[in-house]
Amino acid sequence: MFESTRRTFLKVSAGTTAAAVAAPNLLHAMEQELGGKDLSPVTGTERQAIPYTCHVCNIQDGAIAYIENGRIVKLEGNPEHVSTRGRLCAKGNSGMWHTYDPDRILYPLKRVGARGEGKWKRITWDEALTEIAQKLDAALKEDPNTISLKWGRNRTGGTLTRFMNTLGSATVMNHTSICEASKKIGMQPTWGPDIETPDFANAKYILNFGSNILEAAYFHNPMSQRIAEGLAENKCKLVTFDVRLSNSAGKSDEWIPVLPATDGAVALAMGHVILRDDLQDSEFINTWTNVSVDELKEHYKQFTPEWASKISGVPAETIERIAREFATTKPATLFTYRGPAKHLYGSYNEKSCMMLPIMTGNVEKRGGYCLPRGMGWPQPQPEPPKPAKPSYLSTPPDYPLAEHKVAQLLPFWIAEGKQKINVHFTYQDNPVYTNPGADAVWGKLYRDEKLIPFFVSMSPFMGEETALADIILPDCPYLERWEPESMPNSLWPWLGIRQPVIKPLGEARENRMLLRDIILKLDPDGKRGMKQYWNFKDGEDYMRQHFDNVPGLKEAGGLDFLKKHGVWPIYGKLDPRSGKIVDKTGREIQAEYGLHMKEVPAADMAGAVADKAGTITKGGKVIGLRRNGKNVVGFPSKNKLINVRVDEWAEYGFNPMPTFKQIPWHKDLKDDDLILTTYKINVHKQARTASVKWLAEIMHSNPVWMNTETGNKIGVKTGDLVRIESRVGYMVTKAYVFEGIHPKVVAIPVGFGHWAYGRLAQLKQRQEKGGAWGATNDPDIDNNVWWDDKGVHPNAIIPVVADPIGGSQGWYDTLVKVTKAGPNDKYGDVKADWDKHMAAFKETIRYAYTGDLHRTMHPEMASWAGPDSVKHKAASGH
Repeated sequence: MFESTRRTFLKVSAGTTAAAVAAPNLLHAMEQELGGKDLSPVTGTERQAIPYTCHVCNIQDGAIAYIENGRIVKLEGNPEHVSTRGRLCAKGNSGMWHTYDPDRILYPLKRVGARGEGKWKRITWDEALTEIAQKLDAALKEDPNTISLKWGRNRTGGTLTRFMNTLGSATVMNHTSICEASKKIGMQPTWGPDIETPDFANAKYILNFGSNILEAAYFHNPMSQRIAEGLAENKCKLVTFDVRLSNSAGKSDEWIPVLPATDGAVALAMGHVILRDDLQDSEFINTWTNVSVDELKEHYKQFTPEWASKISGVPAETIERIAREFATTKPATLFTYRGPAKHLYGSYNEKSCMMLPIMTGNVEKRGGYCLPRGMGWPQPQPEPPKPAKPSYLSTPPDYPLAEHKVAQLLPFWIAEGKQKINVHFTYQDNPVYTNPGADAVWGKLYRDEKLIPFFVSMSPFMGEETALADIILPDCPYLERWEPESMPNSLWPWLGIRQPVIKPLGEARENRMLLRDIILKLDPDGKRGMKQYWNFKDGEDYMRQHFDNVPGLKEAGGLDFLKKHGVWPIYGKLDPRSGKIVDKTGREIQAEYGLHMKEVPAADMAGAVADKAGTITKGGKVIGLRRNGKNVVGFPSKNKLINVRVDEWAEYGFNPMPTFKQIPWHKDLKDDDLILTTYKINVHKQARTASVKWLAEIMHSNPVWMNTETGNKIGVKTGDLVRIESRVGYMVTKAYVFEGIHPKVVAIPVGFGHWAYGRLAQLKQRQEKGGAWGATNDPDIDNNVWWDDKGVHPNAIIPVVADPIGGSQGWYDTLVKVTKAGPNDKYGDVKADWDKHMAAFKETIRYAYTGDLHRTMHPEMASWAGPDSVKHKAASGH
């Protein structure tokens, strides 16, 4: 007899939801049939519907909030949104619980105890702004660049940059180096943009390197829909290279376990096979790239399948077969994410992977590897000038290409006296939890009042970082604020907005307003020249200055159109039977391809000249290419070509051609050496969802995955405690032993093991609530939490690793020893050491200078890395 419990209900519901996402044509949502309406189940009256753009993660799904009696009661997808087509993921559907988090900060707070002691007093906004202005004034008199800002996810549309530019400070760090920098820098100099938009729905073959796109990768909601269509309707083959059996790998036709950081070697070997067997698109290469087919063939001779197999563990015959399949199946496309890029040499890996659609000519074609389709918006005028960076603030001396700045190195720069900070702001950031080293590195930095004298956190929540601030300004969660939005997450460009669906709770102020108020407190009469850049009365006024003059949107109604629809343009209507956007005739709308073949506008050609190679220049700038008798715009790179050879890389001592460098400490792995990797799951983001009740109930613990072979060697089975030890520390957690992971890899999901993010995330249900900031009782948390495991967070034992090209953190490079837990080991133990992290940081710098093109370390970097570092030069070759 089947016994229904809350847990079995959740499991059954999750399975039903997964089936619904995979087969939208089987379901007919009433709300979609009615065009985005919703009725109260109690009164039968229509609820107020307000469109917005989700921001639980960075994918920016179009959505609708339903309001009843002034309260958000339901969230669902916006059926008018061309990319997400009326669907939200679990994180998006639960977004209202960020707003109604019982531990949310609703009032300005000032620290009254030691940093991290947890003692606060409520202050007024005027008191908070006055103290911040006084600290800023003193810092400005010394040096504006001693004012710093670090953000995690910045979707403010330029507001944070405007704030720092107004202050004249260039000391701005973001999360990109932690997350995506090497992917971006691996792509950007090659073809212009730093992302891609594969046409999955129309592809016949998809190569996936290290992306869990069906669950947790970039753009997973809009793109996973298109992959499902490609698999079901287009009979597409999906091949995934990944270290573990992710949900995406599990849905693939083939999952091929690959040793971490060797994706690039496999891709190069595939390129070798394609060129060796003359399967390349020679016309495309010779017409649209800056190398010839002959050059490519000569360069790729060295990257044999046998060479790649020895490095990656992928059989040579598998590499050969998949290379031929990819090259001979048209159209084909490729997607990568963290697997190739989150390594010491991640930029090389990314570049090598993206070469496959380039050499087969599957670029800007239906079913191919396409340029991103995004849209921009004007900034309110006047804009503050961009401050020049002093030499000590330009990306560290020998990270010249890492334009996103290598933020994971910040604690070490400051501790070593390379960068002085007087006032530090953070926004949607939590490096004390999310960055390598976690509390052992960033917690130590933020607790040190000599290094960070004054720390302001702009946050709605008391996270691990915010708990160490001097003043907390209560920012609004995303359902209470205005923001412009566009994301190239489908083949149809769009503009959207986030708008407040309810008024801010308590005394919370949205970010653009609280930043304006700081500037007005600092420059009330405009004599300092700052006030002029903040000439807006509220968030809506600021948005009008963005949108009311956008061509096309202006004629449609500007911001008023966006307030009503949430997105522009409206390409068609969602067909609930097919789950696709259709035009007035009922036909599915079609994307535009061949963007590089668009003609240069005639007005732009006035005064332009073309050389023998067909490069069109005007005023010394390349504006297009002469191809097949037409003046076309080409690709968005500087020379309008796809730069297989990146000369800029060679200028700084990096190999300009596609190449591979193995992680030095991954060579000759010992029998008991394992590589620790981390990953995300579909119901959590790394630091922002553990206090969301719906999501925490679905997933609240994170055992470490290990292969059965590995478990047998160390005598561990599922549920046993294990000790995972890296060079900087150790952690104790539970094991999950099965076949779905590479035998030399252990993997643990992030987003668990919080120690300062609300009662639910910490499983401290009945601890004293934070009354000073407006926290409230929650009987649901007090009485209905049936689980007793909050998980264990691994980041403290992951040392800093920085790709010398892109700057990304090497999340998947950490060598560990895994043993059965000892008698003194307790579940949840995490210990790490600042000095060991510092030593690892210095070694990383030394490794960055071995094996490239005669690259000599900058003297300042050598002083950080040790006396022998200047000796490290390298010969070219792989």
